[in-house]
Formats: sequence, structure tokens, C-alpha cells
Amino acid sequence: MKQKIAILADIHGNMGATEAVLADAKAQQATDYWFIGDLFLPGPGRSDLLALLRSVKPSLWLRGNWERVIYTVAAGRFNPQAPDHVYFARLTQFLLEDLSSADFAWMKALPIAATTTVNGVKIGLSHNQPFRDEGRDLYPAEAEANFDQLFAPDQDIAIYGHTHQQVMRVSDAGQLVINPGATGQPYSPWQHFFDDQRAHYALLEIDDAGRVQVDFRKVEYDIEAEIAQAKAIKVPYFDLYAHLRRTGKTSTHDNPALQAISDREGYVADVRKFFQV
Repeated sequence: MKQKIAILADIHGNMGATEAVLADAKAQQATDYWFIGDLFLPGPGRSDLLALLRSVKPSLWLRGNWERVIYTVAAGRFNPQAPDHVYFARLTQFLLEDLSSADFAWMKALPIAATTTVNGVKIGLSHNQPFRDEGRDLYPAEAEANFDQLFAPDQDIAIYGHTHQQVMRVSDAGQLVINPGATGQPYSPWQHFFDDQRAHYALLEIDDAGRVQVDFRKVEYDIEAEIAQAKAIKVPYFDLYAHLRRTGKTSTHDNPALQAISDREGYVADVRKFFQV
């Protein structure tokens, strides 16, 4: 039968965006869901977000580099004197205060890559490269050879996330490369498109004959309601999250800003106590 698969990536804790995307996918009569990594942080979604995504029963689920950061921090492997490390640690603390140990173990066991076949079409999926969950080598302007590394022999389609940009291109051999964009944190280096902060996902349609059609979706959601939810549950670094949602601009490595907030809120003491470092 014809399959219409909703592909989501890079949710980053954004509950409002995820709710809107799943509602749109349902309206488009999606038959399956795939998620390719970076579910949590810096947004308010925690166990409720996990339950929301699980409610549509994705048949394929990968982890990204932010999941790796979470379990690295959880093991106490971070520098409490580095403002960006404290940022990740305090957000991870916020997550772990709500996430069950079983769900944490499940997340840690997720793969970074997978392969599947749909109606005879061979598909590989990864958060970034199949062998590495981070890096800039798959940004749209990078070398063709980098994208060719996504493919195993005889593979028709490669799907990746991480860069937060919707992309469709071909390999040197003509195989199809798809990035669904970021559900929770869209990005573009071009300002006109960066200003459009609607939630991203893609619909991959494969009919009985193996013919492929791709629909890149952008979905409106209530950004101010998302910010209000983050404030209500006291998301750490709330001001930075509100700024991110309203502008799309991240502060992940803005160490002066992170340091000022950490000093004001006492986050270093919080993470030292919670992670016993």
C-alpha cells in the first residue's frame, strides 16, 4: 500500500511546535512517523513531550548529538567552570528531574543511524553522518563528497537532520538526499527565510510501485503560548529560550550571557549538587 511517512527532527523540547506538526501530519493522513534525533532541550518539553511523540507510534527513532550530551552530563562528565557546560548541565538537570530512569535508559540505547525498505525503496537515516552524530559536513553548501558518505551500496534515499534546514538534493550518483528541517528550531542563513519560524517536517510518500514524492511542510504554532509554558514550569535560562523562540537566535555558546545568568540564578551550585561534581 502507499505509505506517507512524517519525518521529524530536532524538536529541542518545543512542545507547541510538535503538537502543531503532529496535528498537521494527521490531517495529511500520515501512515507512519520517523524521528531522527534531538528531542530535548532547551525547551519545556520533558516526559510530556516524549509521551506526545510516542502517541503516534513512530516505527523508527534515532538519537542525536543532544541526547549524547544529556547522558554525558548525567555521568558527571562536564566542566562546572565553563558557562556553556553549566548551561547544558542545568538544562539536563531540569530534564532528569522529570524523566523516569527507564525512559533515560531507553534514550541512551537509541541508535544514531538505521536502514529500512519501504515498497522496495532502500532508505538510510541518520542524525548527521551514519558514523557521527555532529559536525558541519552536511550543511547545504558543503562538498558533494560529504553527502555521498550518507549512502550504503544500493541505497536509494538518505535522510538526515542536525542542520535544521530543509534540504533536497542528489548524490553524485543521483540518489536522493532529504533533510526535513527542524520541528522545534528552524534555521536558515538567509534572513528572509530565517525570519519564518514555522515548525518544519517532511512527508515522504512512496507508492506501491516505489515512486517517491516529498512534501516539505512548515506549520504555524503559537510561539507566545510556548514561551508561557516554559515560564510556567520555570525552564532554566528562560530569557534565552524566550529570545530563541521569538527570533530563532541561539545563545548556546554565548559564554558572557550564560555566565551572567548562571551567576544570577546560582546554577553552578545547582549542578554541582545534583550531579555531585
